[in-house]
Amino acid sequence: MSGVMSKSLKMEVQDLPLETTSSLPPNIIQTILTLMPLRDAFRTSILSHNWRNQCLNIPKLMFDDAVFQGPTCKNLSIRFKLLYIVYPILLLHQGPLLEFSLSISQLISCCEIDQIILHLSRIATLKKLTLCIESGDDHKLLPAFFNLQQLTVLKLQKCVFQPPVTFKGFSRLISLSFNNVSITAKVFLRFISNCPQLKDFTLIGDEKHLMGCWNSDFVELFECLPLVERLCMSWYPIKCFATGVMPQKLPTSLVHIKYLHLQGLSFAREIDLHSALLLVTSSPNIDTIILEMQYNPNEAVSQTAMNLIDQQDYSYVVMDHLRVITITNFTNMKTGMDFVKLILAKSPMLKIVDIMIDKRVDIHGEVKMLKELLQYPRASTRAEIRFDSP
Repeated sequence: MSGVMSKSLKMEVQDLPLETTSSLPPNIIQTILTLMPLRDAFRTSILSHNWRNQCLNIPKLMFDDAVFQGPTCKNLSIRFKLLYIVYPILLLHQGPLLEFSLSISQLISCCEIDQIILHLSRIATLKKLTLCIESGDDHKLLPAFFNLQQLTVLKLQKCVFQPPVTFKGFSRLISLSFNNVSITAKVFLRFISNCPQLKDFTLIGDEKHLMGCWNSDFVELFECLPLVERLCMSWYPIKCFATGVMPQKLPTSLVHIKYLHLQGLSFAREIDLHSALLLVTSSPNIDTIILEMQYNPNEAVSQTAMNLIDQQDYSYVVMDHLRVITITNFTNMKTGMDFVKLILAKSPMLKIVDIMIDKRVDIHGEVKMLKELLQYPRASTRAEIRFDSP
């Protein structure tokens, strides 16, 4: 939608008479430039001296592949783009900078990124920062990075997060996304426990990036996330936090969680099923659940997983606010079927159950699953079960 709006806005600006565009008030020009993609915004500098000056005051600098389109930039190296395009724009910038994003295809760790971070660390107005390394080695963040105490939104990919011992966290942080960020459990828990306003949290990681001994549990993790509303986690961090004794429910309900997205789960594994159940049944106000399943036909279902739902008491569970659940790569595995059965029985406001069948399930298995699911008791008479197959 924003892309359509900015394209339409660009056409409207181009259609205005030159004398009209040149005489627009600075605040109107700023609003127009902010809504445009960065490449188009800088192109407006040809309109007049007024527009050229306002280009230096754009409060959001978003460097993505679209900025470097065209024959001039086509053959430039990543380091050249950073040194001779991104960094000069940053140096020439005037006025408050609220948001900075660097997310370019093939972006690699290099010293030019350090120069950019060093400059950003001196900007007291910066609220939102995105740095996505795409390939090669992870980028070790400079100590100066941790001076960005005004941040409310932080998104990092393939970075090494090793703060100084004096670092107390980002106390204003509301949204945090770590995608394959190298960090130890001790540093991670200390960090998020010092981000008391965190509401939107994403943790995607693997064995390479979640370093050291991750012997924490779900209770400790969610004690550090008392206000989280949106949670997205991949399978490996879930496994790391489920190494201790798994309770049937958390001591304190996750009353703020409204959106839950879990990736790479396999209900053949007890730890995955138990973790999903723990999060779902401990979130009474949850609205949306997305489960991206991982199906391995050679993986046998453990006996404890097979009987887990049957043997636990879920009589206390009511999900009065759940409206949508989406499950991908679904199979007729008993554990998965039992999970959906529980959701249907406990969700009186449920509207949509989107189930995307794994491509390895044949048509006979699909029909059998659908018939069985349609027979399950539903707390919501409006719940629509929608099947989709590759």
